Amino acid sequence: MTTKDELLQSYHENLRPSEATRRAAAMSAPDLENLPEGHPIRGLRAENEAMNTLIERLLEENEFHEPPASFLPAILRLNGVRTHYAKKEEILMPMLYRYGVTGPSDVMWREDDEIKKELGVLTQTLKEEPDNILLYRGRIRGLLQHMQAMTKKEDLILFPLCLRYFNDDEWYAVYEDAITIGTAFLTGEPEVWELAEAWKAGQAERLRISEIEEGKVRFEGGALTVRELRAILKLVGVDITFIDTDDMLRFFENEGKVFARPKSALGNAVYDCHPPQVVPAVRQLIADFRVKKRDHMTVWRMIAGKPVSVRYHAVYDRDGKYLGTVEFVQDCTDILAHFK
Repeated sequence: MTTKDELLQSYHENLRPSEATRRAAAMSAPDLENLPEGHPIRGLRAENEAMNTLIERLLEENEFHEPPASFLPAILRLNGVRTHYAKKEEILMPMLYRYGVTGPSDVMWREDDEIKKELGVLTQTLKEEPDNILLYRGRIRGLLQHMQAMTKKEDLILFPLCLRYFNDDEWYAVYEDAITIGTAFLTGEPEVWELAEAWKAGQAERLRISEIEEGKVRFEGGALTVRELRAILKLVGVDITFIDTDDMLRFFENEGKVFARPKSALGNAVYDCHPPQVVPAVRQLIADFRVKKRDHMTVWRMIAGKPVSVRYHAVYDRDGKYLGTVEFVQDCTDILAHFK
């Protein structure tokens, strides 16, 4: 049987040589059991433990002649896995990409999407047809087993890889972003990591000192201070993300909070922030923007039961030179309710 160390070593052997790769390959197997209180991996493993407890209960009740009344609400609770997966996909996986570690993340991202899609279909169907729950027994069992298997893959591959590669500052950034995204399947406040909290305080102080709060940003219609512009952007209620001419994520304002936008993603290539299966579409869109084949695209989607508009616009300067791409994401629930 292939051991955990043999699996990890096979991944390292296929990576581009780098100081981080050499350091990671030389490390002994990471100890997942003795991480400091508040470490992000402790939180993710605690979520998996709580989720597996729920899954074991559901697997048992799924075989009952007649599932109990609590069965369907418990199935719906499984949607908390979306928050858990968001931390993997928006924080951990893009950071691994920086080190050239793409294979495990690509496979895991694809499986996560399969799980989320099946979970969405089943929960929607069961809410609409609760009396037919027995007809979906096989699909429910398959979904639960798939989710259970994913927790083992995270423990066996993803978490050890991250511990091998990420440095202390990166883990502190992961800690901050994970708190922003939230927790799944757990009750109570998340553990506090004292070292990360001290790092956060230092980062905030450095930002405060470096900001030119009263500096003016001049537009054709007037000028605003940095302080004023920041305050206005927070009132817009729309998620704004800017990708520069080199296809790097450079800015976001996430007041709408439709999608997770971790700070650790800043400076990443936009392609590392998307599931592998949609990367070709993202590349094509940006290529079209560069040559002005089109200058915008709007997508209308139902996300977590909410009507959402996602607008992509090419950004050009006065001379028509491509500067980048901006994305606007808006929850349209209140707008539709007003017109109804």
